[in-house]
Amino acid sequence: MTRNTIAISSCLVFMTIFAVAQGDGWVSIFDGKTMTGWSKKAVHDGNGGVWEVSGGALVANQEPDHKGGLVGTDKAYSDFEIELEFKVDMPVDTGLFLRTREDGMGYQITIDYRKDGYVGSLYAPAEGGFIQVNKLWENYFKKNSWNKLRARIEGQPAHVQAWLNGIKTTDFTDNKDRYPREGYIGLQVHGGAGAWGDTSRARYRNIRVKELK
Repeated sequence: MTRNTIAISSCLVFMTIFAVAQGDGWVSIFDGKTMTGWSKKAVHDGNGGVWEVSGGALVANQEPDHKGGLVGTDKAYSDFEIELEFKVDMPVDTGLFLRTREDGMGYQITIDYRKDGYVGSLYAPAEGGFIQVNKLWENYFKKNSWNKLRARIEGQPAHVQAWLNGIKTTDFTDNKDRYPREGYIGLQVHGGAGAWGDTSRARYRNIRVKELK
């Protein structure tokens, strides 16, 4: 057996092992290089915010006139889990949107890293505000570092759960069809001068989804 044959065989073995390891249903929805599969949404009185890919992360900023909006997946999702890592500067008002409608409304897991803000709570835009508030988030939030956020939504009315760095922060079962059974996944840039610092950024990476059957 030649060295080339051995190298090719080793590569095939590695690829097979990797394929099995990824056979748990999780799919990456951000390649770390481009915004393929994502598009800006002109919602919430903005044009979507300013987004770029830098250092393997999806980086968010307000527009020059303090407007924002969402960047969202081109694909719609129904029952699913999502995991991602985020790193935010102070102050930043952002969040993860689930089952988002075309008007930008959906269940939001908050990432409001600012005075009187909350990370990991559940918010319903235009539907009464906070649904569940976790006031202990600072106990397990990592300042100036990457944090892991996981969320799960299933059923209709929806059952929504969220975890911040492995600690459950939200567990809510709705009693009405507040949002559609299916919608896009969104990441927010909140508009307004007080919602975002002049040099602040929100960064997202390692975004993956597991659809629930």
